[in-house]
Parts: sequence; structure tokens; C-alpha cells
Amino acid sequence: MDEWWQVYEVNVLGVHLCCRAVIPGMLERGRGRIVITGSGAAYLPGGRSTAYAPSKAAVCRYGEMLANELAARIAVFFFSPGLVRTEFTAGALPDDAPWTPPELAPELVRRLAAGGYDALAGRYLHAEHDDLDDLLGRIDEVRDRDLNEIRLRR
Repeated sequence: MDEWWQVYEVNVLGVHLCCRAVIPGMLERGRGRIVITGSGAAYLPGGRSTAYAPSKAAVCRYGEMLANELAARIAVFFFSPGLVRTEFTAGALPDDAPWTPPELAPELVRRLAAGGYDALAGRYLHAEHDDLDDLLGRIDEVRDRDLNEIRLRR
């Protein structure tokens, strides 16, 4: 139970505390961007951890709700860095898994933080699979069709 709760404290409470620490200053300055690290584990089937995947789903939902709460004042993004080789993933997956080049996540964060993509705030973005310029060029379609959202469809 302690390990399970620690995952939630890091992944969910940690994100919340960091956001709440910076939001007042951003509101005071009248600008800011928050970029939250999510995970494809938030929505992909087949996970085996009752802590990691649900905590990342909570983080994605938190990012979406925070983006709604702060709309037109602070852009909030959440993204998946992809499947990157780390100590966490070492040995857990085969060598032929769909590994993401490690440089893609920092590049995505840099682009989101620099501005120009605020229309995509609150959308789930993937470092390897999403072309930001393409999504931004289709922003009306993204909004109208509710794309890049994690939803139950019926």
C-alpha cells in the first residue's frame, strides 16, 4: 500500500502542488503556461499496475480540468513523452517495443512553453505521434470533433 500511495503522491499530488505554487504568480503577471507530463498508460489497455496507469489518467484529467478553469488566462498542456528507455522501462519491455526517441519530449515541451500553441491547451498531446503544426492548422476540427481528448465514446 505504501508503494501504491507513493506513486499517487508523486504523479498526482506532486503535479497539483507544483501547479498551485506557480499559478498565483502567472495570474498576477497575466500570462503563463503549464506543461504536465502524462502518459499513454492513462488510456492504453493492458497495463499491469493499479497505481501508475490510474495515476496518469488522473493527471490527464486534472490537466484538462485545470485548462478549463484557467482558460484565456493560463494555457495548460498535458502530454505523453512516449515510450522512452529509462531505468523505469529497462527490462520491462522488449527491445523491439515502439521506443520513442528521447529528444522528442523536450522539444515538444519547449514548443508548448514558447507559445503559439495555446489553442491546443487542454488537449492530450503525444511527443512522437502528434504534429503540433498540423493540429493547430485544424484547430476548428480538433474542437468540433473533440480530438486529442481522452473520452469514453458510446
